[in-house]
Amino acid sequence: MPATTSVSESELRTILAKRSGLDEDALWSPVFHAVRVSGLSWPLTGKQAEEVLSGLLDSLRRVVPPPVQDGQDDRRRGYVYLSEITDRYERCDTRRILERIQRAGITPAGPAFGGEDYDPRSESGWGARPSSAADHGDKPSWTWWRAVREAGPRPYYRMPDPYVGEGSPPVDRALDLRERTGNDTAYREALLEAVREDLRQVDCWAHLGSHAFERGGSDDSALSEALGFYQTAVAVAELSLPPAFHGVLAWGELDNRPFHRALHGLGLTWRRLGETAKAKAVFGNSLWTNPDDNQGVRYLIGR
Repeated sequence: MPATTSVSESELRTILAKRSGLDEDALWSPVFHAVRVSGLSWPLTGKQAEEVLSGLLDSLRRVVPPPVQDGQDDRRRGYVYLSEITDRYERCDTRRILERIQRAGITPAGPAFGGEDYDPRSESGWGARPSSAADHGDKPSWTWWRAVREAGPRPYYRMPDPYVGEGSPPVDRALDLRERTGNDTAYREALLEAVREDLRQVDCWAHLGSHAFERGGSDDSALSEALGFYQTAVAVAELSLPPAFHGVLAWGELDNRPFHRALHGLGLTWRRLGETAKAKAVFGNSLWTNPDDNQGVRYLIGR
């Protein structure tokens, strides 16, 4: 905006709401405190307003720190939290969504399959393969598999029920709507309505990401949109994980699949955007938590 522009408090909130996608009523406190801390007074000049807006947008996107483990430092290989991979969310509302869920109470992941452990040296699944083997004539990196074998047995976990409430899951209703009508706009709106009603709908966040990702070839903004949805899905799911998570989230446990879909989509989106290190970290999480690799992630990680 022009440096000579005069910007009032209400005008700044309106501009911030438009740029952040947040409701204007939720921005009273951030705007008030940002200007107060800056030592500025109303009205702001255009230059001052831009500086305040830049700081506010940056703070709104700042990631929630990873959970801290009490007691002794655990240096074993474990799950790498999203906030250890990036320092900013793509969406301005992701942090607020997480804070709202935390205030309401988090349902933690629990033991799966009767408390059994995943044994990487079992004769079932990949456990029967030598760690240096190639696969189907290709030469994927098996570094991830060597790390899994070296970690030894790890407990199976199950994520909390991703479809809270009675009746068919919202994601199924949205998918059925698209199949019956072929209306992509109505499908997207049904998913958005589901996450507005319940912020914990990880699968709906992930399907919103998938819907945006599909448009990535023809819409320049679609990949950014997909990134924001996938990050939100992953971050919401991560709230249920304990600090320094070392467990296995098997694909065979149906409640784990929305989280795996979100991880897979996030990795693909970062890969498409050229953020290869971030993509590799996310794909590493997929393989670490689901070593049976039902999604074929091993072909995406490179060497």
